[in-house]
Amino acid sequence: MPVPRIVAKATRWPTFLGSILLLFWSVVCVALSYHIKWLKLRGKRNDVLGWAAGMKWWIRCRVLKVGSQDLYREKCVYLFNHRSWGDFIVDQYVTEGRSLFMSRMAVLFVFPTFISALTVLKSIILFKRGAIADKEKFNAWIDEQRANSPQSGLSVYPEGHRSTKRDSLPLKRGMLYYAFSRKLPVQIVIGANKEAIISEKHLTARLGQTAVVGYSEPIMTAEYADFDAFWAKVQETWDRQWQTVFGAAWEGLPELEPVEPDTEYPLSITGRMVLVVIANLLLFCCACWLTFHFWTWLFALFGPLQPAALALSATYLALALWIYSQPVNALQVHAKKLRPGQPAQPAVDMAALLETKKAS
Repeated sequence: MPVPRIVAKATRWPTFLGSILLLFWSVVCVALSYHIKWLKLRGKRNDVLGWAAGMKWWIRCRVLKVGSQDLYREKCVYLFNHRSWGDFIVDQYVTEGRSLFMSRMAVLFVFPTFISALTVLKSIILFKRGAIADKEKFNAWIDEQRANSPQSGLSVYPEGHRSTKRDSLPLKRGMLYYAFSRKLPVQIVIGANKEAIISEKHLTARLGQTAVVGYSEPIMTAEYADFDAFWAKVQETWDRQWQTVFGAAWEGLPELEPVEPDTEYPLSITGRMVLVVIANLLLFCCACWLTFHFWTWLFALFGPLQPAALALSATYLALALWIYSQPVNALQVHAKKLRPGQPAQPAVDMAALLETKKAS
């Protein structure tokens, strides 16, 4: 195994584990930076956009926009491509905190802290993956969740699974049947390089990365007489939008500037958010206390070699932070080969070189 690849594998853990911890304690982080205005009990505020913008600030991420189409801000269904846990941040940001996201129940057990906050904000629908015995009952339950939420949009991942391939996975039709039956407009939002932020598949995470997104024109479901015609339009628009975003040259693209929605939460939501933030802060303080004592005990085991162990650890962390804060195009890092004629992207620098696999 080449030395650069060994170095990359050995140093990926601090930023990867650190990013997971940042997601886990994200409510604390965005509360401390006051991106979530949790002490403001009255007036307009949107904690979902605040959370996403705060996380984007903490990880120093940029989001660039492809094309002139803007977010459709009326009631609709947003269709996202599913890349990695980086979707949590980017996709909430590009929908401007206006959307009710559908997510598997399992994510609650992985990230109970910030998922509980999204639950209080009525901005997430948690469901069990698997065959749905009664689709009409399930759709009626979604209707109820939407009716009780301050969010105007419903966000779904029609691929069904996370994938970092250059090509899309086949689209599932379940939620498209829902959109068609409710005559809800559909907008496709494709994002590239979200997995550069964090990729649970490759066990990597990076600071200072760039994601690229593009909105399709809204598809007005009511204009289609039957589902097959609607489905054909969705598939055609999805494929075209995918090629537009993944084939775009990044140079000169504008940075996405979200428009904050005029959301005014009832006291029942803002009051519970205060409790959620306080609970997260208390748990975070306990975790910091335990962590400090654990590392104090661990380094004490080195005895007189403790200064050397501390110096080596600091050097290791600094090297990891430097390597995994270099801008990178994740497709170029992880793909075995690129398509002929692929448009040029930002040069892959040291971080990419350290991780690039041998050509197949």
